[in-house]
Amino acid sequence: MSRFIRGRPLLSFFLLAYGLTWLFTVPWMLSRRGILSFDIPHAWEVLAAFGPLAAALIVARMIDGGEGMRAILKSLVHWRVGWFWFLFTLLTPLLLLLIAIIITATTTGALPDFQTDSTRALLTFAGLFDLLIVSGFIQGLGEEPGWRGFALPQLRQRFGPLAATLYLFPVWLCWHLPTFLARPNFGLIEWMGFSLGILSAAVWLTLIWDATNSLLMAVLWHELINVCRNIALAVSTPLFLAIGNAVLLGAMAIIIYWLVKKPGAEAREAVPQ
Repeated sequence: MSRFIRGRPLLSFFLLAYGLTWLFTVPWMLSRRGILSFDIPHAWEVLAAFGPLAAALIVARMIDGGEGMRAILKSLVHWRVGWFWFLFTLLTPLLLLLIAIIITATTTGALPDFQTDSTRALLTFAGLFDLLIVSGFIQGLGEEPGWRGFALPQLRQRFGPLAATLYLFPVWLCWHLPTFLARPNFGLIEWMGFSLGILSAAVWLTLIWDATNSLLMAVLWHELINVCRNIALAVSTPLFLAIGNAVLLGAMAIIIYWLVKKPGAEAREAVPQ
C-alpha cells in the first residue's frame, strides 16, 4: 500500500478522498431516497466534507513524512499574501453578489426582495450556523486542503493553470455526486448548472492559489462564495442564477488572461507554504 501511494500520490489522494467521503454520503443518499429503511442524520454529510482534508494529510504523511503534513497545515494559517490578494479573496464574492443584484434589478425592473421567509430564516441561530459554519467554513476547510492544497500543486508542476484546472474539475465535480443525488428534486438541468458552478469556482481558486500559495485564502474564498450563493438562493431563483452567471463570466475573464499571458509562466513548481 505504501509503495502504491508513493508511486502514485495523486491517484492515491483521489481514491482516498472519494472513499472517505462516499463512506458517509452514499448511505446518507440511499437513506434520503428511501432505499434504506432507516434515517441517517444530516451530520453525516458534514463529516463527509472532511474527506479531502484527511486524504491529503494521509498521502502527504506517506510520501513526505511529518513535513508533508506540516506543509499543508502551515498553509492553512498562511495569511501574509499581500494586501491586494487578501482583499481580492475577501471582496470578490461580495462583488459578485452585488453584480448579481444589479443584473437581476436590470432584467426584472425591480430590486430583489431580501425580506422573504427564506432570508428571515437565515437570520435565526440555526440559519446562520448552517450558512456560515456548515455550508461555508466546514465545506471550505474540509475540501480545500485536498483539492487546492495537495492535488493542484501536483498538477501545476506538470501543467499550466488552465490544463491543471480542467484536469481537477471533473474529479472535484463527481466527488459531490452522492450529495447531489441525495436531493431527489435535482435532475439533469440542475446537474448541468452545478457543473458550471464547480468549473467556475475551480478557475477562481486556481488563480487565488497561484497568486498566494495560501490554503487560508482558498478556504476563505470557498466559504464566502458559498455564503453569497446561499443568500442569493434564499432571496430568489433569478438572483441565484445571476450570481452563477457572474462567477462564470469572471472565470471566463481569468481563462482569457491565462491564454494571453506569456507562455513561459505556464507550469511551475508549486508547493504549500
